[in-house]
Amino acid sequence: MLRLELTKKEAEDIKSKVYFSELQERIFDYRLKEYSITKMAMLENCSESTINREIKKIKRKISKVI
Repeated sequence: MLRLELTKKEAEDIKSKVYFSELQERIFDYRLKEYSITKMAMLENCSESTINREIKKIKRKISKVI
């Protein structure tokens, strides 16, 4: 699971450097709010595996800019 302990400034800095799809940006924001995978899947009307797949993509994108 993607654990984020970022300040608001750090999160905005990452968002400005990384191109996220709309779904990925929402997932990133959900993780900042500490939503569960299940809750994110319900909000996005998709499966938990889709959320997990997108989280992996987010991790890869963030690791490239850090």
